[in-house]
Amino acid sequence: MTIKPGEDGLHPTYCRLCEAQCGVLADVKDGKIINILPDRDHPVSKGHLCVKAKGMLEVTYDDDRVLTPLKRTGKPGEFEPVSWDDALGDIATRLGDVIEQHGGTSVSSYIGNPAAFSTMHYGYGYGFIRMLGGDKFFNAQHVDTGARTLASDQVFGGPGRFPFPDIPDTHLLMIFGGNPLVSHMSLISSPRARNHLDAIHKRDGVVVVDPRRTETARRYEHQPIKPDGDVWLLIGMLKTLLEESLMQPEFIAEHVVGWDELATEIAGWSWDQVVENADIAEDRIRELARRFAASDAAACYGRVGTNRGRFSTLSNILMDAINLGTGNFGKRGAMIIGVSAFEPAEGRNMPSSYGKRHSRFGNIPIIAGPHPGGSLADEILVPGDGQIHALFVDSGNPVISYPDGDKTARAFESLDLFVSLDFYVTESNRYADYILPTPTFYERADINDMWSANAPEPWVHYVDAAVPPMGQSRLEYDIYADIAERMGYPDPISFLMGKDGSEGRGDLFDIVDANLRRGVYGDQFGENPDGLSVEVLRERYPHGVQTLERMDTNFTWNKISYPDGRARAWTDLVESEFARLRKEKVKLDSGELRLFGRRLLHGMNSWMHNSDKVIRNARPTLQMHPIDAEARQIEDGGRAKVASRNGQINVIVEITDEVVEGSVNYPHGFGHDGNWRKANEIDGANVNVLASSDPADWEPVTGNCHLDGIVVEVSPA
Repeated sequence: MTIKPGEDGLHPTYCRLCEAQCGVLADVKDGKIINILPDRDHPVSKGHLCVKAKGMLEVTYDDDRVLTPLKRTGKPGEFEPVSWDDALGDIATRLGDVIEQHGGTSVSSYIGNPAAFSTMHYGYGYGFIRMLGGDKFFNAQHVDTGARTLASDQVFGGPGRFPFPDIPDTHLLMIFGGNPLVSHMSLISSPRARNHLDAIHKRDGVVVVDPRRTETARRYEHQPIKPDGDVWLLIGMLKTLLEESLMQPEFIAEHVVGWDELATEIAGWSWDQVVENADIAEDRIRELARRFAASDAAACYGRVGTNRGRFSTLSNILMDAINLGTGNFGKRGAMIIGVSAFEPAEGRNMPSSYGKRHSRFGNIPIIAGPHPGGSLADEILVPGDGQIHALFVDSGNPVISYPDGDKTARAFESLDLFVSLDFYVTESNRYADYILPTPTFYERADINDMWSANAPEPWVHYVDAAVPPMGQSRLEYDIYADIAERMGYPDPISFLMGKDGSEGRGDLFDIVDANLRRGVYGDQFGENPDGLSVEVLRERYPHGVQTLERMDTNFTWNKISYPDGRARAWTDLVESEFARLRKEKVKLDSGELRLFGRRLLHGMNSWMHNSDKVIRNARPTLQMHPIDAEARQIEDGGRAKVASRNGQINVIVEITDEVVEGSVNYPHGFGHDGNWRKANEIDGANVNVLASSDPADWEPVTGNCHLDGIVVEVSPA
């Protein structure tokens, strides 16, 4: 029997903070969650649990949490409670006025965590804006996954797929710019990743390529590298594989187009160039390449550290090339592409639209929808066709997550209408006209639709809310639908389904259920009695159900969007990026260092810093090599000024040999001055102040902001 929201007892649910999506149990008594426990009956996480799920319980019952609609009454951060009816009525009226005066393209939105992993959130959130005529959308893509997205577009023919390592059977894993013991893997859903990594390390090894000896590198094998130097190591590995005939020519001939062109390009680079720019000896590079080729099942996997540099797209494409060239793609234990539970086995591949639209600022080609995040402020401030006058920020904090937060704040203050959907009064929405309260994931029904395609051991999990929403919190979908109704539009789900709304408001889970039932594991509307539906999940599998023992590697080749079903090692973009690399000459002057970022285990971007359980052990420090610190007379625990040509911050220094000489390291998401008390007490700075919002400083093919490898000067404060 299904337990109802708020009833006493243990409520099976799952965490929606990262791709791992671990199963947890919410212990409810007298209508309140009193504890969060690991769910040992979850088919894949099997009792794994990290600090963040309990931290989310603190967020749920935080005294600083917004629980009633707020209307701004004065300076930034000054609000007073208002009724839902008054708030939605005024928003609808003002939104209509903006559209009448400036057109639908003047309306835009930003969607981020914590709601990004909830059911169909991007679909109905962006659908609402499209319905009003908006054509610009923002999220974290251009400070996170943009290069990987474009690499998939170029190599596989469409941006909708992220390849991931089939880690239960991987023998050698090379990790570029990732720290899975902190992130719990990323772009891959594998709740017990550490167990798999331990097993891999006992086979052929786990090699972590990073400028810092991260938590993961400490446990396994560390290969130090200069910040933003990945592309050079990857060129060197490919040179070795080609020079020593370590490729798989039959596999390449069957599955790859453009290999000869890539091989010719790689041969044109000298070892002197590679060694100087990667700062890794030729013998070591050759050793890594030989080990990769010799392994029975190897995977070259990159994450955020390979997405925020000057040549991130090329780096990701070269990782794909190493996997493809050695035959480590589309087979057990190698890199694979999965299929979502909410699509048929043959897939619904997203065709490439790259280059068909460009941003208003920087003329950047649009990838898969979102506009370059660094341009949000200019899109608001600079007059002209398409200028943004009304903005919805849904679960995000762009003032801290994008470069040049002061400029973004000025832009927010200038908007005709700024509406935020959030738990807190943050550094971004303190400038909003309205803040509308939304539920935490313990207070909402969800299904793991977003990342089911990227699970080596795939599962599907539907959960009801453990408790009803606190205060006057409302689901984001209902907020959008209510505003649309007041403006005479259909609800976003009806709009997405091509309906006019005359049949009444569409149900979010009706469309989810339909997609699940026709999907690869579905009941095909009764034709497959063993298949899944939302009702089957709710009644039979409250802890989730593992749909396959292992993701079928045959799905990989169904995800190639090119008509011939083959990947591309060479495109016009690859050629142009190599040409740009040839012209790139960046030499550090005396006293300069390269800055790169890090993720903390005790923290989640910017928005979980008000949870004492999560943040009590977080230390936002500038990590600096002893030789660099001594040269600048900087002491451990002292304060330093970090300056780039874009800005400066004042930080606490931690001297450590865990970072390579010539670099410094600082975590993102700090520098709080919102209406959240614990977060404001943290002695941290907004590192993105040092990054540039000038399109000339971004990666030109993606618009990715340059956040790793920024040239800085560090001096005693």
